[in-house]
Amino acid sequence: MIKMDLQKMPRVGDLAPDFELPDDAGKMLRLSDLCLERVVLLLFYPADFGMICSIQMGELRDINEEFLAAGVMVLPLGTNSIRSHAAWKEAMRLPFPLLADEDARVTREWNMACDDDDLLRNRACRGAFIIDRKRIVRYRWIPPTPHQGPDVPSLLRESTAIAKR
Repeated sequence: MIKMDLQKMPRVGDLAPDFELPDDAGKMLRLSDLCLERVVLLLFYPADFGMICSIQMGELRDINEEFLAAGVMVLPLGTNSIRSHAAWKEAMRLPFPLLADEDARVTREWNMACDDDDLLRNRACRGAFIIDRKRIVRYRWIPPTPHQGPDVPSLLRESTAIAKR
């Protein structure tokens, strides 16, 4: 089990820390700008091409239209390179951007680094935050182990309910 300090992560009701990162195409995206347009489902994940990550992203891909219809942007964030993200996005046919936090700056700012896990050291632990249009964290999901994927239909239900507020 990873030792993550949940108190240091953004909590429900907190203003989400703003950041700007490149996506898989090298385009810079800022969280505060994205939140002006729609609710953001920010997903930290450990590795491109990983088994659990591929299953998770495939599930998100398959219902991405439902997220969009609800006014929600799916926004995965990982510590792999822009180049790795681009290759994985193409291989998986992912319709949403993948944020590249190559130096893990944002991952550490959000206290989502998996430094206690030898396999995932310097990578993001798995987690999900639903952030509203005012950049307030309205939902947080952190599994007991980074090897557990999220319940994607539950994320859709939660984010849809938040977007309707």
